[in-house]
Amino acid sequence: MSTALWRGAGDPRGAHALCEAVSSARRYAHSRGVAQQAARAAHAMSLDSGARRRLLTAAWVHDIGYALPGSFHARDGARALRRAGHEDVARMVAHHSNAAARARAVGLAPIDGEFPRPAGRDAALLALLDVADLLTGPDGERVDPAGRLAGLVDRRGPGSPSVRALVDNVNRLGADSTTRSLIEQLSAPGVAA
Repeated sequence: MSTALWRGAGDPRGAHALCEAVSSARRYAHSRGVAQQAARAAHAMSLDSGARRRLLTAAWVHDIGYALPGSFHARDGARALRRAGHEDVARMVAHHSNAAARARAVGLAPIDGEFPRPAGRDAALLALLDVADLLTGPDGERVDPAGRLAGLVDRRGPGSPSVRALVDNVNRLGADSTTRSLIEQLSAPGVAA
């Protein structure tokens, strides 16, 4: 795998190129859908261009760890992004979609010790990344939270740590009224695709 691709993954175009080069067709479709939902979220939240770029970069590479050897995709992808010099993106990838809870549930070392949870503005971007991932199915299709949960239960079973982490993530995101409104807006029928 080209180190130039990894070094270039610090912006949306480079992150897209890396995702396209290393991901399976299905994982690429999912990441493309997440990036599309992230772009909608960025627009809805009136993000400035720098924040929008960081969010879209993270959206394209949030699942890049699935293309790498290892045992936990969020940590594996974050480590590779850190080695390539993309620390802020690595932290978002390490913590996306409640990855720390999934790691604890399966007995892996805590993520927070290796990758501090994003704070400040990056914490808000992580929440938007989580919204985008929540509203995107495995083939890149737009889904609502109930559809995403039902699909995950079908694929993994109701007792899966991934299912428990998704439920916790939905509860966390839904506890914030602004985030909850954004989820409702982006998952409503008729929202521009």
